[in-house]
Amino acid sequence: MDKQNIETLYPLAPLQQAFLWHSLQASSQAGLLHMRCTLCGELDPKLLRQAWEFVVSQHPALRTSVHWQAVKQPLQVVAKQVTLPWVQLDWRDHANPQESLTEFLERDRDLGFDLTQAPISRIALIQLSTTDYELIWSCHHLTLDGWSGALVLNQVIDTYETLHQGNAPTVKPAPTYQTYLRWLKQQDEAAAATFWQQTLQGFTTPTPFPPCPPTPLLPHFPTPLFTLSSKQTAELQTFLRSHRLTLNTLMQGVWALLLHRYSGESDVLFGATISGRQADLAGVEAIVGLLINVLPVRVALPPNQTVVTWLQTLQTQQAEASRYAYASPDQIQTWSPVSGRLFDSLLVIENYPVRVAEANCSVQVDNVQSGLVSTYGLTVIVKPGDTLTLMLRADSERFSNEQLATLLDQFQEILSAIADHPHRTIREILPALAETITDGTQPGPPVPNALPNLSREQLEGRFFAPSNSLELKLTQIWEAVLGVHPLSVEDSFFDVGGDSLLAVQLFNQMQMQLNCTLPLATLFQAPNVRKFAALLNQEQPVSPWTSLVPIQPSGSRRPLFFHGGSADALTWARFSHLLGPDQPFYALQRPDLDGSEVIHNSVEALAADCIQEMRMVQPNGPYLVGGHCFGGAVAFEIAQQLQAQGEAIVSIVLIDAYRPEPPPDTTLLRLQGKLQLGVFWLRKNYYYHGGWEKLALLPSKVWRRLKPSRSCLDSSPQNPPTLENFEAQPSPELGSSGALDTNDSAIDRAASSTASTQTVAPKIPYEYRYARAQKANALATENYVPQPYSGRVKLFRANIQILDWYFGPELGWQIVAKDNVDMTKIPGFFGNLFNQRSGPILAEQVKTYLATLQHPYAYNASP
Repeated sequence: MDKQNIETLYPLAPLQQAFLWHSLQASSQAGLLHMRCTLCGELDPKLLRQAWEFVVSQHPALRTSVHWQAVKQPLQVVAKQVTLPWVQLDWRDHANPQESLTEFLERDRDLGFDLTQAPISRIALIQLSTTDYELIWSCHHLTLDGWSGALVLNQVIDTYETLHQGNAPTVKPAPTYQTYLRWLKQQDEAAAATFWQQTLQGFTTPTPFPPCPPTPLLPHFPTPLFTLSSKQTAELQTFLRSHRLTLNTLMQGVWALLLHRYSGESDVLFGATISGRQADLAGVEAIVGLLINVLPVRVALPPNQTVVTWLQTLQTQQAEASRYAYASPDQIQTWSPVSGRLFDSLLVIENYPVRVAEANCSVQVDNVQSGLVSTYGLTVIVKPGDTLTLMLRADSERFSNEQLATLLDQFQEILSAIADHPHRTIREILPALAETITDGTQPGPPVPNALPNLSREQLEGRFFAPSNSLELKLTQIWEAVLGVHPLSVEDSFFDVGGDSLLAVQLFNQMQMQLNCTLPLATLFQAPNVRKFAALLNQEQPVSPWTSLVPIQPSGSRRPLFFHGGSADALTWARFSHLLGPDQPFYALQRPDLDGSEVIHNSVEALAADCIQEMRMVQPNGPYLVGGHCFGGAVAFEIAQQLQAQGEAIVSIVLIDAYRPEPPPDTTLLRLQGKLQLGVFWLRKNYYYHGGWEKLALLPSKVWRRLKPSRSCLDSSPQNPPTLENFEAQPSPELGSSGALDTNDSAIDRAASSTASTQTVAPKIPYEYRYARAQKANALATENYVPQPYSGRVKLFRANIQILDWYFGPELGWQIVAKDNVDMTKIPGFFGNLFNQRSGPILAEQVKTYLATLQHPYAYNASP
């Protein structure tokens, strides 16, 4: 190949390698995609070809070839320039254009591709009438997916319209596929291994479904499908909205029930495709390449559980799995106890960013088809839209056309039964499938106590789509960040897996794309797209920024006022939920997390600000206060000041909080601190990342944490509790109290990008607000000297700490607590008590302790 024409080269992604090996074992036809659409209008073919060539020049993935011979590992090579193969046909005189199209597609597939020659794609433009054209884009799945195909088609049409108007197309910078590969390498493989090993534990045999039929699939028989009308689709969307479910969850549930029906197993497994466009990679929605992934979906079917509860549980499980969606199918296979293929059926939701027809365009696009290919025995394809379509594709040696049609009918029956009777049990919901797929000898037995067949016209509910441009833009941002497709405008951020880390990403994206700056706690006021759009349109007032956020204001118990240190109130939403609906919970946060000027550099000032707002909720004591990390010091000072004002304090609840104290200052003590830090990280990585075999990857990480320039002992004694210098990977519940870049110049650069004339809520990235808050908190702890305190102090601490050898098992609070410290150890590691493992245990212990405080004799704490 011409070396002068090489732009760059890099290895293949894991899924690309899988496609490559499959193509080499079969043929290059195996991964060939026919992406198609109909173009209507007075089309100028020359301008359309220019538009294609321009778009190809903008995306390296469209100029890529693959090379695997005489190299250590397969490489993809991006050419600087390529010539896109183009053929133009006139079929206006064909008596049967559909038959001609079928023959053309078969001949084109037989051509295959030379994967070593770029581009691995070609275009055919077929004129069917004066104003109708069929556009066929033949490409290979190894280089791009359906989402990318839709992006490219959108850009081609936009470029064509620009050229048609006599204007030159403009370059729109977007991240490249190489950016995605770099992001992929940065993901935590050990954490993904732990998750998938736990998820697939005990599953040893793929779910059987169903036995081989006696007759083969007819080659030219139309693909079995059914389509809901626009009315039926709207009714289905209403059902999803009313039960806070996504279409993806519902389709997974129906397919799991069918697998259960035929296999007789109450624990089934199948595959599901995801877009692979995780929210923590900026601009990922615009990347052209192969980002799609296939993940296993394991579903338990408890027969006596109601269907709606079961679906909601399934949705929660899939939201958790999405955090580890970067793992490749081959990796997940090696982490599973199944020696062969994990599953043999696949569910695909084709929710691609298809271009919406616009009246002012010279060419309209219709009937877009992704040309999906699948190597699985049975593939269920769902196409959302104004009318929802579902079709089946199958291995021709396993299924007949009639059997696929029967499966589709049964899919409809179960879908209708769920929509009509969501509160019935799984045992009751399965319809009497009169005709089942068998080996051809006899029909399968009906399910006892089954429901009668139900029509789709009886579906209830609706999935609310965006009603204006602002809701549409917000939906696109929220879907990209949350990884939920499609997202109803009334789906709650918290119900679809949202947490504080995702909230930071979400608000950063809204700030960049919509120029709106609001506190993260706005999500409590406007938890869905519809309410958020109303806020931005000022149809309802935005709650002003406050230090106190009512997360759970109702309940009969005494309210807990909880300070989270550098974290915002959203961080504690899950913790509050775990404490139960009867426990009022008010989060306290720094007043400057809205991006305004830092005004409090002392613990005393922060405490006074919190007290002022606490009294607006609870004018008089006794008070119950608590805090995590640096927030523990603030909670302690709140109690001090309230006692000085004559108020009673029920208890101070401290969670992993060290008492402010000068750090170790001798060489021996500093060395001891470094050694313990190294041991701490080894133990922590063993605990969270799956065994000693993973520790070979850790020496460089440990060394970075032991370097004097970033030692945990170089700062104040309260710096270690913030985990800032540990560079820990925070759990979702830790939010901004995890590791952040607190470099002065970085913060200054972000602040300087804001106009100096702004006096309220400067638009700096949200991460830097928390970084700045951590710096202010570190300064505050250096100058804070807690005074002796008479009253109840309860400490919940991780079993494994980092500086307890120096501060004592009570983390230093025993020095100032006159009435001693009541301590409870929680299994886990310092800084990670709010993660998925330790969080529920911690919440249960705190909940039990708070219950003891409801006794009337518990309120006798004296000032």
